[in-house]
Amino acid sequence: MYNVDRRSKEFIDGVHYFLRVAEENKRDRFICCPCALCQNLKEYSSSRNIRSHLLKSGFMPNYVCWTKHGENGIMMEEGEEEQLEPDDIIAVTNWD
Repeated sequence: MYNVDRRSKEFIDGVHYFLRVAEENKRDRFICCPCALCQNLKEYSSSRNIRSHLLKSGFMPNYVCWTKHGENGIMMEEGEEEQLEPDDIIAVTNWD
């Protein structure tokens, strides 16, 4: 979803999926915008604004764990890799 043409069905479906998750995990009625320009630094009450930003600018680089939108994860320092343990559960989403 992050490295595909923003006009593609795959990307648009991914944006809609992201917005459903973000809506379910609003904080104080606002959602952080993970577009390449806002980079989770701006919040909006309407997911329509975020949808527009994402379709126009795409997602910010490396935002694959949606920590500002309800997904638990470990924030890594730049250049660090997360070491997975055998008991870790990894959710895989098929965008097709």
